[in-house]
Amino acid sequence: MNKNDIILGKGILGIQFGMLRAEVEKILGNADDVGEYSLSPDEVSITLFYIDKGLSFTFESIDQYRLSYISVLNEKYSIFQFIKIGLSKKMLLAELELFQLGKPEFEDVASEEFPTHELIFFPNENLHLWLDNNQISEIQFGPFFDDFKTIVWED
Repeated sequence: MNKNDIILGKGILGIQFGMLRAEVEKILGNADDVGEYSLSPDEVSITLFYIDKGLSFTFESIDQYRLSYISVLNEKYSIFQFIKIGLSKKMLLAELELFQLGKPEFEDVASEEFPTHELIFFPNENLHLWLDNNQISEIQFGPFFDDFKTIVWED
């Protein structure tokens, strides 16, 4: 296993889903930027941005501010040492069966600002591959779910 491997359902760089903000900062140091977002009147998320590493970590109030999502923007991190930033949609789809990620769902999320934006989502893996110009531009993943509501936190 490579130290830059994305471990679906678990984490990256020794950082695991379910960790608290202080635990992540103990490993990576202080974030370059911190964003706080109101998802609804009762829900808040906090995201730590590590710009030089091309990583961000999101903690949601609904999960007691435990690490809920990781976003990857740097091509040095990969899933199965294949799926990474910059990989073409054509190459991804041609090789997808080898990785047994389940049936993908496709969503056109194009907008005026991002006319080529697409999403390939693997529900069983809690994996979102965002594409621009037919290449992966962001990998977002989270913990596995026992059912559609219950997160499986690592111990």
